[in-house]
Amino acid sequence: VVDDGMTLAVQMGTAFKHQHMTADEIQIVIAGSGTEWLGTDQIALKPGTLVVIPRGTTHAGLVDNGGLKFVSIKTPPQDPSDVHPVP
Repeated sequence: VVDDGMTLAVQMGTAFKHQHMTADEIQIVIAGSGTEWLGTDQIALKPGTLVVIPRGTTHAGLVDNGGLKFVSIKTPPQDPSDVHPVP
């Protein structure tokens, strides 16, 4: 969903390490469990976990137990080209 002021998506599984340079991201875990890199730290993910990712912060999902599903809200709306891989 792209609306005035935000982009919203339901995402599943893992993602490569990356950054968004023009959008902040909020993730709300709705199913499954795992871990996610947030900067240089790994955080545990389970249903109900809320993760705030400021623009320019490296992040990536690493599923431990499978079935990870979360709502991702990006504000301002994310340009599709604003996904920058990080080694």
